Amino acid sequence: MSYQQQQKTPFCALTMKMYATGKKAPKFEFKASADSVFTCSLTKKKYKLSQVNEWYLSPEVQKFHNEGYRAKWYGKTEQNENPNKYSQGDTNFVLSFIMIKPFKTQPNVDGMKPIAQSIPQVQQQVITQTPQTITTSGAVKPEESFDDDLPPF
Repeated sequence: MSYQQQQKTPFCALTMKMYATGKKAPKFEFKASADSVFTCSLTKKKYKLSQVNEWYLSPEVQKFHNEGYRAKWYGKTEQNENPNKYSQGDTNFVLSFIMIKPFKTQPNVDGMKPIAQSIPQVQQQVITQTPQTITTSGAVKPEESFDDDLPPF
């Protein structure tokens, strides 16, 4: 299947617009009535805040849930093209409850080894006793077989 033929997964969200209050932060800049409705991006059906669970349990949204998607809240501001009697500014705040595919880490994306594999493991070294010789004075002296005959510096 070519890139152009792939079906794009539809956007699954519950969205509500909040209108400008005309005030600036730290006061609330946007508002919506408690009776405001959220709109489903898939079915265009309207839901009240008390019906969000009903939306989530609908067959259309459960399809996303069963594929591993999880819901997250997102918000953005947008220009208000059609101001209504409630809006007191030129921007709206769009609040959305969006079904998002969770990020899965790829074990080897670019051909590089994971860090744990690229750092060599420290190997335990077993220390053995060096051979010793007994001198004429009876003192034990380690064998000096590791000394090189190097000229003094």
